[in-house]
Amino acid sequence: MALFASPKNNVSNTPVQSGHEELGCPAFASLVEKMDADPERKYHVLDLAAASGNHIEFFSRFRCRYHIGDVLQVFSYLEPPEPDEPAADFNLILPLHMKEKLDLILVWDGLNYLDKALLPGFSEHLLRKCNPGAWLHAFVYTRGDMPVRPVPFDILSSSTMRRPLVEGGVGAPCYPQRVLEGLMPGFRSVQSRLLKNGIQEFLFQVQ
Repeated sequence: MALFASPKNNVSNTPVQSGHEELGCPAFASLVEKMDADPERKYHVLDLAAASGNHIEFFSRFRCRYHIGDVLQVFSYLEPPEPDEPAADFNLILPLHMKEKLDLILVWDGLNYLDKALLPGFSEHLLRKCNPGAWLHAFVYTRGDMPVRPVPFDILSSSTMRRPLVEGGVGAPCYPQRVLEGLMPGFRSVQSRLLKNGIQEFLFQVQ
């Protein structure tokens, strides 16, 4: 089975940064509002990005245990399975050894880098570790192209984030909402907002 491959379309894996872009994030703001409404609750959060002081500092306002997945860059190397071969094993790619079940998963732009053949296994892996009603927040590119590899997002406020703009790109799968819900059984989109830069912001919830 071809588990890992070269980055998408063999494009250089060192994109050239050309500034930053701020984006309003109404679904994320709604999520934060829901968390703020229950200040005594202890949350268990899984961030699939690399460790970020910015992310950790923002969520320090809550009573939470913050888990770092650091798996997004791996997603850009994952290959869809060959016919009659098993798909990638997310137990190996993203081990979830924490004892507590999760209340929030931050996927950032990671869904764009998973082939549709891999999304059911990915979502099933996460679902097994989620509390009922857990949230999953994600961004999906809708304008036909995307950075070669996932980019870091900085949280500027509950309603604003910033991402680097990079030169070059690859084709994006541009997953529609109903397709994502079909490929991620157990997760239902409760908010979906098309941002002005063509990024679709999603907030999913475990059914």
